[in-house]
Amino acid sequence: MKAWAKQWITAALPRPVAVRLWSGRQYRRRSQDFPQGTPRAHGLPGELVVSLTSYPPRYPTLHLTLLGLLRQDTAADRIVLWLARGDEAALPKPVRRLLGEKVELRLVEDLRSYKKLVFALVEFPDAWVATADDDVFYTPDWLTWLVEGQGGEHDSITCHRAHRLTQDAQGRIAPYRDWIWDLEDAESRRPSVDVMPTGVGGILYPPGALHPDVARRDLFERYAPSADDLWFYWCARRAGTTYRKVGPPFVQMGWWSSQKVRLFDDNIVQNDAQIAMLAEQFGNPLAMPCRTGPASAGD
Repeated sequence: MKAWAKQWITAALPRPVAVRLWSGRQYRRRSQDFPQGTPRAHGLPGELVVSLTSYPPRYPTLHLTLLGLLRQDTAADRIVLWLARGDEAALPKPVRRLLGEKVELRLVEDLRSYKKLVFALVEFPDAWVATADDDVFYTPDWLTWLVEGQGGEHDSITCHRAHRLTQDAQGRIAPYRDWIWDLEDAESRRPSVDVMPTGVGGILYPPGALHPDVARRDLFERYAPSADDLWFYWCARRAGTTYRKVGPPFVQMGWWSSQKVRLFDDNIVQNDAQIAMLAEQFGNPLAMPCRTGPASAGD
């Protein structure tokens, strides 16, 4: 669709209708560009759970992300949508039609972006949990890359998009803006202590990969209230877990209008303060030891 046509739709129609029409067109085009293959079993020695959260400003396009997750070449055992209690009342019909056997809806207390992982870790302690964002089109091979990147060791967290932490001359974690962004080098594809995933690309956590403190609200709201990626990274390193980048370069294909309300705009300013608090309280993650072999959920 030409730019002028998009502008006409936006101006001529109520915004919810315009968003639905334009984003639906995006989904159909991307589905044609990335056709689904034959679904196959994941082959992991346990349950595979895809976990995500959302909130009302993202609801107009949420069903499109869910449809993308439902057409993965590697089939998850379950897809779970975590919503804050009360937010379910605003769910539009396209989302409600997907709930039930296809997508499980679970209502929890509002922990903002933390909802997409901490509740899944508690409810499914022996599962592999793949987190997804609610405003992105994930290609059909998205989950396959995460699963196959586990290899046979299951000792690393796999991710599609990541940054590399750097240090200053004094051995302190450098400011976030000075990290190496969007890693694609060979080193990041081996188990690494300095690779920090970004949630938008999707991350697969093996059982026991994170420190037991990961679900402690009193801690993450104190030290990383708006930086769940940083909190989960620190919890992985405290557990001795490494990270590995998988797949081709991750292209962020967000839905039109879904980026109007973004945590990133705040986090880019606040990350340095939260990095400093995490390092002071828990130590330098680059200096933490690594375990050998997979962990159990009780470790």
